[in-house]
Formats: sequence, structure tokens, C-alpha cells
Amino acid sequence: MLVIDKIQRATEAKLYSCGIFLDLSKVFDTVDHSILLAKLEHYGIRGMANEWFRSYLSYRQQFVSINNSDSSTLHITCGVPQGSVLGPLVSNLYQ
Repeated sequence: MLVIDKIQRATEAKLYSCGIFLDLSKVFDTVDHSILLAKLEHYGIRGMANEWFRSYLSYRQQFVSINNSDSSTLHITCGVPQGSVLGPLVSNLYQ
């Protein structure tokens, strides 16, 4: 509502207004696991902690189910689990 109000006031005052909106919903899907693990090591997350992250990201699979018909299962090599506490953190470290 605040943005709409500011745009409306600028329009009424015959001023220019501009908005930039970013959709970051796919950012979690683009994280390459090997690059992320290398960056974590660069930031000092090594040894057992890095192996924990490797385990956290590895061996994940996905499939689609529509009307009781399931697709084949695919191994996930990119992305971080959405809805997790660590998802936003590791996504930010990746950027």
C-alpha cells in the first residue's frame, strides 16, 4: 500500500516514478552444489562441517505426481531445500 500511495502522489504531482521489482523465487533452484561447497570451504567451513553440508545436499531426489501417476525419479544436483532454515543462508553465501 505504501508503494501504491507513493506512486499515486508522484503522479498527482506530475513527477516521474519508477519501480524495480525482483522475483527471487527461483534463486533457491539455481544453487550448484559443487560451487556452493567450494564457497563454504573458502569461507572457512571445512572438514566435518563441510561434509555435513555435502550430506545435507546430496542424494536428494524429486518426482512429479499428477492424478496418481508418478514421473520417474531424478537426482537433484542443484538447489537448496526450500522451507528449510538453512536454505536462505546457503543461498546468500552462494551469491
